[in-house]
Amino acid sequence: MMSRRRRPRRAIRVPVASMGDIAFLLIIFFILCSNFIKDAPVRLDPPRAADLRPVKESTILVSIDADGRVYLQGAEVPNAEAVECGVAAILQARPAAADTRVLFKCDRGVDKTVFEPVLDAITKGGGLIVAVGQRRE
Repeated sequence: MMSRRRRPRRAIRVPVASMGDIAFLLIIFFILCSNFIKDAPVRLDPPRAADLRPVKESTILVSIDADGRVYLQGAEVPNAEAVECGVAAILQARPAAADTRVLFKCDRGVDKTVFEPVLDAITKGGGLIVAVGQRRE
């Protein structure tokens, strides 16, 4: 019977040079996949009400500042029709079972002739309106 010669074991080397690259790519991937609400840089004084409930934040934001300028996802839009088209486009890009809530923020000094067409545009675009207000003391 012949005895087998044992080979000396080689040390296993793990390539760690690319670990930093992989970690960096994973960070970029998770940032791109996360969902951030784009809050408009608009100063608002929301209306006050006695009965308010906290609501879950929505990923679609429509706001109107004190001067009557309308913002969709933080970008100024010219009119209510642009809000309707924008909301419809955002909702069409989502799966059918996705959340359709639209967070609506409006300054309390804005006239109803300004915000009512925007509210109609949100519903025509397929959104469910969630309004923001402050609790009345």
